[in-house]
Amino acid sequence: MKAIQISRTGGSDVLEYVEVPTPSPAAGEVLVKAESIGVNYFDLLIRTGRYRWMPKLPFVLGNEMSGRVAAVGSGVQNLKVGQRVFIAGYEIGNRGGLYAEYVAVPENAAFALPESVGPDEATALTNYQLAWILLHHAARGVEPKTVAVYGAAGGVGTALMDVARDAGASVIGVAGGADKCAFVRGRGAAHVIDHQSEPVVERVLALTDGHGADILFDHIAGKNFTEGVKAVAPLGMIVSYAVLGGIPQSDLFAAMRGNIEASPAVRCFTMHTYDHMPGPRREAMERAIGLLAGGTVKPAIAARFPLAQAARAHDLIESRTAMGKVVLKP
Repeated sequence: MKAIQISRTGGSDVLEYVEVPTPSPAAGEVLVKAESIGVNYFDLLIRTGRYRWMPKLPFVLGNEMSGRVAAVGSGVQNLKVGQRVFIAGYEIGNRGGLYAEYVAVPENAAFALPESVGPDEATALTNYQLAWILLHHAARGVEPKTVAVYGAAGGVGTALMDVARDAGASVIGVAGGADKCAFVRGRGAAHVIDHQSEPVVERVLALTDGHGADILFDHIAGKNFTEGVKAVAPLGMIVSYAVLGGIPQSDLFAAMRGNIEASPAVRCFTMHTYDHMPGPRREAMERAIGLLAGGTVKPAIAARFPLAQAARAHDLIESRTAMGKVVLKP
């Protein structure tokens, strides 16, 4: 079978389209034939050697795959040949291996999907799982009346907007450029801020009559991170779930004390917190499947590329022009 492997870290040119043995399902495992493969930002972190939990090389990338069961090993109880499933890397120890035409995984690592969930849309399930956890776990204790989402045009950003709106929140989407802002508005944001031409903090305050956002989801951090404290409503929270802009250099505690009238909170979050917490992790995935199956949300698909052109998919994500999920087709 074909797969995408890296033997060294670097640019998208290190992605190798290789022939590897097709696995066979062992006892308790299912063999899944891929229909669609999701491209996740942390795939790029691994490819460039920047991921905190780097695997050993050579390594077949990929932690999101939807497909159909092609064969079952002895002892498999529930899944049947031909059944559509989704595989999340969190359920196989983030070991990768899903940029491939086939994969063998333990039965409980493959979530059964209804036929109403298309294979491309299913690749966004880990985004919706993350969004559910960010809103209902990471930001717990904060009533989400108004939620501000940075990077609202991206895969996780669109999922966060959907999950927040499903919870009854009014969403302020933050994106860069007219096209992305139009896209975010079309996805149901109550308000949109173009960070390329508007001061985000001032606009959040203006749009909330000076109250601020109850929750601000920030995946950038960087030099302007502490400014976000000023946009938080009383007893509100910033949830930082990535640091694409680097670690803030200014004094966060001083900024929080500077806005002490709001008693702000900041939570730093990673899904690796749930590596050894399968119960809430799997519950969030079931919630995500329910949202897609019920038609409550419809993931945005930014682009589809053949598996052999994984480098183009990585380049698109690195360009930060993608709006929605980027998918590989085997």
